Amino acid sequence: MRAFIELPARLGPLGWSVPLRWEERRLFDAGKNGFLRDHAVARFLAWRDGRAVGRIAACVPLAGPGPASFGFLRAEQDAAAVSALLDAARGFAALHGRATLDGPLSFTINHEVGALIEPADRAPMLRMPRTPPWLPDMIAQAGFTPLGDVLACTLDLASERHRARFVALAARRQAEMARLRLRGFDRRDFDAEVARVADLYDDAWAENRHAVPLRPGEIATMSKLLRPLLMSGEVVFAEWDGAPVGLVSIVPNIEPALPRDGRLLPFGWIALAKALAGRVGSARIPMLGIARAFRGHPASALAMGALLDAAIGVAARRGWRQVEISWILEENTAMRNAMARLGAPVSGRWRLWRGGTERMS
Repeated sequence: MRAFIELPARLGPLGWSVPLRWEERRLFDAGKNGFLRDHAVARFLAWRDGRAVGRIAACVPLAGPGPASFGFLRAEQDAAAVSALLDAARGFAALHGRATLDGPLSFTINHEVGALIEPADRAPMLRMPRTPPWLPDMIAQAGFTPLGDVLACTLDLASERHRARFVALAARRQAEMARLRLRGFDRRDFDAEVARVADLYDDAWAENRHAVPLRPGEIATMSKLLRPLLMSGEVVFAEWDGAPVGLVSIVPNIEPALPRDGRLLPFGWIALAKALAGRVGSARIPMLGIARAFRGHPASALAMGALLDAAIGVAARRGWRQVEISWILEENTAMRNAMARLGAPVSGRWRLWRGGTERMS
């Protein structure tokens, strides 16, 4: 476990994200991450001349026919090592009766997704992986085929046009706006609010490719990870006649403040604490969705506009100059059109692949 956790810091200069060590230990600790109670997970290390040169984790749900996935991939620029790691993950998936293996997904679509395709010099963003430019070719050479892309879109607050447009829209539709209510996340009722976030998330994203409902263990872990981000971030709910319509979350981009070696001690926590307090230049919107029952309903466009207006307002008050909306499925034309109207161009692209496991059986 120690070699697995420590490897990203050594490989960081090659272009990989470096996660916090304590957070990765928690993710792989069944006593602290309830997700592991109903998933089989295996970790693999690649060694060359007595030195770890790569790592990968494979994940298979124990209940139901959910897809097998690989993730937490890190490696030196070594095609043989990457291929061997992917084969190890394939073998684990085959052992559990899965015909295919998808990834990178750490662990599922609800977590970190994909390998970076462009731009290669992308600035660090919270929970959006950085990977070396040679990785996509190595995954393809190992026999994996592209499954689809996810996108990030970035809004520059200095030139945003949405808030003025939404004020005009709200003025024209005052009767409908009277039925729409926005409310913030009630921190006094933290666990119940997290459950409401999970319910809306599961519903709004249910039809997306690779959608996996959040399990109770994941929700508990999400609650622990969300609490510090809400020091300066915010979750906003939209309600129509009292019924939940959608939500948006906006959190500070603490990624640039994370220590390069993944250690919080002795001094890494100082920069992180400042970032969690909102002393950063950018933010991320990881959740922006509308409940399926309201798709095509008059409340849908109004709620989406109001939620975006609220998130932009949070960013403006905090002094965050840029806001990234991510991730978005490439085939989600409705959201991509909304981003175009917002004036938030595509600023990043990540790819998922699928490989067969039949040759590993």
